[in-house]
Amino acid sequence: MKNILRADRLKLKRSSLFTIVLLIPLLILAYELVNITYRSELVEQQVEMFGAGSMWMYLLYDNSLLFGLGFPLAVTLAASVIANIEHQANGWKQTLSMPISRGKIYLSKFVWLAISLFFSTTIFLIGMVLLGKGLAFEGDIPWGLLIGDCYGMLITVLPIMAFQFWLSMTIKNQAFSILIGSVSAIMGLFSAAAQTTRWFPLAYPIQSSTVILQYEGIGNNPDFSAFLVINLILGIILMFIGSKHFAKRNVQ
Repeated sequence: MKNILRADRLKLKRSSLFTIVLLIPLLILAYELVNITYRSELVEQQVEMFGAGSMWMYLLYDNSLLFGLGFPLAVTLAASVIANIEHQANGWKQTLSMPISRGKIYLSKFVWLAISLFFSTTIFLIGMVLLGKGLAFEGDIPWGLLIGDCYGMLITVLPIMAFQFWLSMTIKNQAFSILIGSVSAIMGLFSAAAQTTRWFPLAYPIQSSTVILQYEGIGNNPDFSAFLVINLILGIILMFIGSKHFAKRNVQ
């Protein structure tokens, strides 16, 4: 398994994977920097109106929509890049001719998808801390909330990761999988806004922040743990199904 992971790492070095996973967190952090710096009066009004206990809480709440929409798009593009290395070079015949099980090949590429997205969320975590300290936010850094927001998102998108990865691996035309991922992210945004559809898996990333706007103001998200458990189980199931399907399918 180590040799497969090493071989995939060499292939990914020549791709745009890490540029993609860096782009989403950096764009969100740049937006927050501009928003807080140049719209400081409006931000202060919103902090008071939303009942945020601190600027840290406001930052977490403000990021939840952008990160919940942007991260599934990063998942879609990253999965496409990893799969397209084989599709573009017509390398499946050579790859699958090696005396290695298809399940391990599939798992190796999924591991690199997870590693790249872990890297993305870590950059986002570090960026939020630096942003808050650089703008002199008052109070202690809420490490628990920040870590929960970043790595909780990684767990919340597991079903999307598993589905988009399977789609990208089995369909050569990557425009199709990217279209499906983009539409799904937008559908998740609208699904999260309605009580009847907010428990659909596509709606989870938008709601996976550790804080949420309630009647009394911004506070802890009571459904956060449920989102993590549901998506962890669902993600593992979809990953297993995708791996089994890939192992049995004739890939050209």
